[in-house]
Amino acid sequence: MQFTIAQTEQGRDSLGSRYVIYGIHLEGFLFCKLRYSQLHRWNEKLRRYFGNNFVPHFPPKNYLVQTESMAEERRLQLQQYLQKVGEDPAISVSEIFTTLLKNAQQETFKICARAAVLEVLLANGKRLLIDTHTSDSAERILEIAAQQIELSRQFLGHFALYLVCEHPNGGYSVLKKLNAFELPFVSLWSQQDDNCRIMIRKSYLDPLEDEVLLESSGGVALLYSQATYELERGWTSPTREQCQQLETFQDAGKKREFLESIAKVKFYGYMQFEACTCDYPEPNCPAIVRVGSDEISCSIQLPSNHIKEASFKVNRIRCWKINLQILLQEETELKPELSFEYQDSQDAWRWITIYTYQAFLLSRCIQEIVIEQLKITEGYTEMQIENAAPVCGTTPCSSQSALSKHFGVVLQKKLFKKAK
Repeated sequence: MQFTIAQTEQGRDSLGSRYVIYGIHLEGFLFCKLRYSQLHRWNEKLRRYFGNNFVPHFPPKNYLVQTESMAEERRLQLQQYLQKVGEDPAISVSEIFTTLLKNAQQETFKICARAAVLEVLLANGKRLLIDTHTSDSAERILEIAAQQIELSRQFLGHFALYLVCEHPNGGYSVLKKLNAFELPFVSLWSQQDDNCRIMIRKSYLDPLEDEVLLESSGGVALLYSQATYELERGWTSPTREQCQQLETFQDAGKKREFLESIAKVKFYGYMQFEACTCDYPEPNCPAIVRVGSDEISCSIQLPSNHIKEASFKVNRIRCWKINLQILLQEETELKPELSFEYQDSQDAWRWITIYTYQAFLLSRCIQEIVIEQLKITEGYTEMQIENAAPVCGTTPCSSQSALSKHFGVVLQKKLFKKAK
């Protein structure tokens, strides 16, 4: 989980005393707003449950009037605390942790607990109407949706709920993967965007995992809906012969054969991102980015208008970070970019930056690939993060804490003058 405190605001209590409200973002989206005192009580509950030795250090109370530099230091300390807590494998999956977060999310947006109907999309545009509750978690809503499409519980771990944005042309952009404890109804409402939707998608990037789901009618239906959408949108790159074969299976309604065939198509199973820019091989190059099969694949438009295809293998990435720029005149607007240090074919190291509003989603995709590699590859944990806020786990033997050694978030506040 990637927590950031990207902004603060002033509040007043009933006696007129001022206090600071911290806007806590989860993977680039505002998740909740909390005061220091609320975070302090939250920390105390975690300490009582897990013990002082297993919960990261919490910034102490300050009884002096805070200067601007002291306030900024407090913000950074709280952000580092949340990052450490969020990546601890024991704390982050505990009921006490997830309950505290769910309550904070619901209280921030003042969503009353009540019955509700939530629309959940499949990738092919089909819409499920889920009778649910505003306080139901993503995990619970996924279970209910699975019953409607006859997906066995044993296959639930292969899918997740995503926040997406529908386009007028019928396509959509993936914004973020919802964590199991998040409240989809509240997450959707908080966007205040009529084009945002909740969608079921597969939660893995390795096409080989499809094989597990081919014996499940519900699994085949979900995979097929996503595969056909990505084929129609040009996310995959089949040859002419593959196209003909896929069309034959599609016309005949042979979904399983279709999935077995498309698994051999280039870029099948990749997450494709919206058009963005990068600084490789030259600054300000337009690019299409895809992540999957242990690589970041980029189609880069050069100044000469030629297209350069570049493949950055994840196992050659030493570290990466997200830089967040905040427009101080519009405090809610974040300008994210993702940079990674890469070892090229000449064994030279260089930083490559991708400028995209989907930087947190891109980071999460890289994380998921790295975690899979960490499970099977020894010696990958010595990666180090440079020039980024440290995010260290409390359980060194876990893949999550090993991952934290080479990922970080840097927050930069910049004043952009408005054009006259």
